[in-house]
Amino acid sequence: MKFLLGSILSVLLLGALSSQADIVEFSTPAEYCFPQTSVKSEFGKFDRVLLDHNLIINEEDHFKTGDIFVGFRRKSQPDTLWLTDGTSWLNAADTSDATPKAYPVILPNGDGKLQPVMPIALSNEPIDVSAYVGDGEVWVGYGLRAEGETWEKSYEDMVSNRRFNKIWEITGPTTASGLPSDLPTICLMAIKMRTTVITAGHDLPGEVVLDIDAVGIATEQ
Repeated sequence: MKFLLGSILSVLLLGALSSQADIVEFSTPAEYCFPQTSVKSEFGKFDRVLLDHNLIINEEDHFKTGDIFVGFRRKSQPDTLWLTDGTSWLNAADTSDATPKAYPVILPNGDGKLQPVMPIALSNEPIDVSAYVGDGEVWVGYGLRAEGETWEKSYEDMVSNRRFNKIWEITGPTTASGLPSDLPTICLMAIKMRTTVITAGHDLPGEVVLDIDAVGIATEQ
């Protein structure tokens, strides 16, 4: 099973990109709402699944340095946790592999801090999880670290402070069956919107990124 991070291409081509931004200020705050977790697939099938999650950072940790972790565990192998770096799955307990096991999230400001809501596109292409129905689970969490420290520190911090949750259980009869029963809706109150068109010469189409400046965050059950 493989999750792809769509923004990796933008990072690799950063030097060749140009952008143009338009800003629209709202006369009154506008509310923008979306589910914390969404899973999409053909009804009753698990062979082409898209999974997205919006990680809510605790208020006391807003804009601190840290890392996000996306894990996969099988009920049949509960002691083995797999972490993804956005392209590959790595055994969390394998200390011989020096590959960073944090999940990269690229945000418009690019400062690497933990913002109040961190959007995670777990799959940029449909993935086949049919082999894990009734057995697989997806977990997401975050940990803090000091500037200059590595992902190991933030991983230890996440585990010791239990900043992780199961966001999806791969079970039937539909993909949505495995979502938490208390799944919240996230609502952001926005005062302005910046629309940025990013282009890379004539080789790639422009990409529109919506950046909402939030003045308040609320969750609704």
